[in-house]
Amino acid sequence: MTDMTVSRTHAHRRFSISATHDSPHVQIMENTKRKIADGQLKTVKNTRGKANFWAVFQIVTTLNDEPTGYAQCTICKAVLSYDSKKTGSSHLQRHFERGGCIGGGPTSSKQMSVSDFLAKPTPSRVKSLITDKCVNFCCMDIRSFETVAGNGFIQLAQELINVGAAHGRLSATSLLPDSTTISRKCKELATAKRGDMVEEIKGVMSLINVGMTTDMWTDDHRKISYMSITCHYVTPQYDMKSRVLTTTSFPNEAKTADNIRKELQQQLVSVLGFDASVMNCVVWVTDQGANYVAALRPYRRLDCQDHLYNTVLRHALNPDELSETVPEVAETLQAAKALVRYLKQSGLTSRLSKTVKQMAETRFSTVFLTLESIESVYAELQEILQSRGESQRLHDVSPDVLAFLVQFLRPFYDAQRELEGDKYPTLNLIVPWLHKLKLHCQPDVSDTPSQAIIRQRHLEWIIKKVHIQPLHKLAIFLWPKFSQLRMFTNAERDDIFQLAKRQIARFREEGTAVQGADQAAAASISVSAPVAAGHAAKKRALAEFEEEWENIVEQDEDDDEVQQYMRLNHNMEGDGRDVLLWWKQHETLLPQLSRLARSVFSVPASSSSSERVFSAAERVIEERRTGLKPSTVDAILFLHDAL
Repeated sequence: MTDMTVSRTHAHRRFSISATHDSPHVQIMENTKRKIADGQLKTVKNTRGKANFWAVFQIVTTLNDEPTGYAQCTICKAVLSYDSKKTGSSHLQRHFERGGCIGGGPTSSKQMSVSDFLAKPTPSRVKSLITDKCVNFCCMDIRSFETVAGNGFIQLAQELINVGAAHGRLSATSLLPDSTTISRKCKELATAKRGDMVEEIKGVMSLINVGMTTDMWTDDHRKISYMSITCHYVTPQYDMKSRVLTTTSFPNEAKTADNIRKELQQQLVSVLGFDASVMNCVVWVTDQGANYVAALRPYRRLDCQDHLYNTVLRHALNPDELSETVPEVAETLQAAKALVRYLKQSGLTSRLSKTVKQMAETRFSTVFLTLESIESVYAELQEILQSRGESQRLHDVSPDVLAFLVQFLRPFYDAQRELEGDKYPTLNLIVPWLHKLKLHCQPDVSDTPSQAIIRQRHLEWIIKKVHIQPLHKLAIFLWPKFSQLRMFTNAERDDIFQLAKRQIARFREEGTAVQGADQAAAASISVSAPVAAGHAAKKRALAEFEEEWENIVEQDEDDDEVQQYMRLNHNMEGDGRDVLLWWKQHETLLPQLSRLARSVFSVPASSSSSERVFSAAERVIEERRTGLKPSTVDAILFLHDAL
């Protein structure tokens, strides 16, 4: 054996020993891996992670969702340290890029050689070959170039690489399943995951109410109508969850209120397996369609805020009405719409630095987006149209009117974007946005007569269409930094305080008060509503008189959670928006109000989650996939949301 060979052997042994030595850190990771396997710890998807390696890594947490400082590879089960503020994530990226999961990672019992500790950059020749194959894939199968950047495709590619490394060269045709197998497995996986989700929601509903949205849509190809149902809730760990429950084909019958109500009950109880009383534990959020309003009249329902503001904008900017009072505004709106249509049809959009947007009455904020897109390329449009001798197409789009409308409509756009969120509570944002928009619509001394008219029209329609409900007021009260309710009158404040106290009293009467958010409620106890309006649950006879007239027992301030809440220091972390974190931190001190906060903040401000389901459905039911069964469409859309 040569000296060089001996040196390499010694080096190999040194690295092997150091890799397998039971250091405390390695022991901790091994214990973490064992606890995950035993169910003492769990892994959760990092929903905020944007890096590609999060396609194969999950955060290791306690059963109460507290981070442990580790992440686990879903492929090889290796456990690596992870703390976004301390360790960073570069080692997770290296593990992902090098296929480190093949060897089992640092917690594997396999001996590690020198080469395991050295980075293995992919040769440029190999990367070039893979790029060629990606081009072939996209062109041969007519797939979007973005397909290869999707997390699903990356996970598939990584798994194929791992299988090849573990089992050698294999035939892709023998390894990949056929389409029928994939379709069947898709439904099986959706059924299993949906069952787990329903059980989780049932557990949440044993203590609090949840929010649900629903809407209907008809596909353009086979004219099949679909109904979506989404569920929104705050977990015992105070995490906001938004889930697609189902996207089912609506029976081939009239979309009357009775048929809609019957189908909702059929899906929730008979298909998904919720208790028969489920409708009494839900606050529905829908558009103002007469059939949905009538269908849900026996239950609690709120108007979708995005739809309300869309209605305000549609009426306030009605060109027929504007042509009589502010013709220059009506001309600008009509000319802008015609201009975009011409640009699309003529192909001139390819010559612009930015894409212009078309107005669509059924889409939120498209008037603003259309006008903003025209304003951003106004100079380019002038030059292009002038070179074609078509300057008249821009003649009726007044630059001054255009600039004012973009500036005026922007707050409406911002409001709709924030209110349609489903990753954070939104019900508490309704009151602030309404006040902001009303103030924004007040005529200003610097306004021209036309601008003042536009503001006044929007203000009138806001007052006519957007109304604050008791649940909205309760939500702003439960936002700690606004608990003094300074935006309301003294009488209104007292009403809100009393509403909160009545809810706490009901919790106590039911005997379901809990010290911890994860304590199970007795199965025989029904869940009360955050707002009494429209409550379908059975009440004692004369209960409303008992509540109003019965003797009032003065409660010691120390036992009155509302009073305790009002006396607390309401300083919130960061920008003061994380209301769930605040209530999680004060759950022990204010158990009943914390429970009420979970219930109230489970209700979304808009039904946009159902709208997003149908946006995804349009990509699933395309011209080449019209043969998909509705049950398969449902499974695909469910997994698209759940995975």
